[in-house]
Amino acid sequence: MGGVAKANLLVGGRPILERTVETCRAAARVVGGDGAAPQLWLVGNSEAYPAPGWLRVADDPAGVGPMGGLRAFLRQLLPERQPGLVLAGDLPFLSVELLARLFSESPGAAALAPRDEQGRWQPLFARYSPAALLPEIDAALLSGRTSLQHLFLRLQARAVQLALSEVEWASLRDWDRPSDVAAECPETPG
Repeated sequence: MGGVAKANLLVGGRPILERTVETCRAAARVVGGDGAAPQLWLVGNSEAYPAPGWLRVADDPAGVGPMGGLRAFLRQLLPERQPGLVLAGDLPFLSVELLARLFSESPGAAALAPRDEQGRWQPLFARYSPAALLPEIDAALLSGRTSLQHLFLRLQARAVQLALSEVEWASLRDWDRPSDVAAECPETPG
């Protein structure tokens, strides 16, 4: 996207990040939360995003791609031993219903994520258990492996697939090129 902070792109006149926050809060209410807003984190280099009230954490270790961000985020969650949801910042069509499924299905899974037709996990729309994942991340990093796909291979049966309908897959479309934005939101300059 030429250096554009994708979560700041507009959908219906609102930034993707703002829509994602609203969707997270609505999904938490659907699954019967205690009424408290879910704690939201920005991971990695997040200076481009105005997000008052959010916590921010830098990749740990830096320079290893998403694995460093996932590790840093899960380390923050470890004391409470609560699972955490990881969402890409460029999901302009994310639905409350799909996010509620990610919150609630397969509660004992070390990781829960969809898999595409080629069998690739979608690690940036996933729920992770910090206690189960952190040792696997550390072992992968020690062996020089930084791929989140490799992490799912390490988990084997502890990683559970979230089966999606065609409509649900469509709600996970992301924007990788200016032409994606122009095709779906003509009011936004591409």
